[in-house]
Amino acid sequence: DQLTGFRNVPFNSKIPSQLTGGAAQWVGEGAKKPLTNPTFGEVEVKEHKLAAITVYTQELMRRSDPAVDVLIRDDLIEASKILIDSTFLGAQEATAVTPIGVFNSVTAITSTGVTAAAYEADLLALISSFVTANLSLDGAYFVMSETRAAQLSLLRDALGNSYFTGMSLRGDRTLMGVPVITSQAVTNKIGLIKTSEILIAQDGGVDVSYSDQATLIDGGNTHNLWQENKFAVRVEKFITWSKRRPIASAFIEYA
Repeated sequence: DQLTGFRNVPFNSKIPSQLTGGAAQWVGEGAKKPLTNPTFGEVEVKEHKLAAITVYTQELMRRSDPAVDVLIRDDLIEASKILIDSTFLGAQEATAVTPIGVFNSVTAITSTGVTAAAYEADLLALISSFVTANLSLDGAYFVMSETRAAQLSLLRDALGNSYFTGMSLRGDRTLMGVPVITSQAVTNKIGLIKTSEILIAQDGGVDVSYSDQATLIDGGNTHNLWQENKFAVRVEKFITWSKRRPIASAFIEYA
């Protein structure tokens, strides 16, 4: 949710996308004008959902302070957020169950080191991959781990000044003028994402449901909530996304 600028689309839809563009040429007097053939394809946006259920006793709910149902609800919502982060920032192909990772089919830029000069050279290579594909940095984001952001913020030049101004240990960060979003799910990468090249479909926020009248199966265990004086809380969210084209993202890989 910290990323903005996605293209919102409905579930189970096919969106036309342009794979390659046409090319114009200068034409001399009396010469034939060239033919150009852009190519098009389709991006399919499916429907995916995530969910989690936790069971606890009604006695625990009555005796706990703060209320255990609120703690469990917030924990499950946090777990959903972590799952969305790790899936979105992955490199997996889309399946009937899981959305595509934003770094799928992207060739990594191998890092040249972690000195200030090496970071600068690698970031320029990352930006060049966008420029080569005729993508501007407007509406783009750098994504990296909190640890990586801290490393960049601590780099100093010969005079003791921050090498990358805009990078700080806390608060809003920018790197070379581009907003920075942190998530540990990025792991050992620095990614560059163009959100306008990503199609997203979602049905509201997180749905939270409670019940004490259900039978739940957890592996080999069965919970009859009404019979066992138990309560269950379930969180569920419908969300999916697709890339309009592979260059919607690029990343640097660090050892």
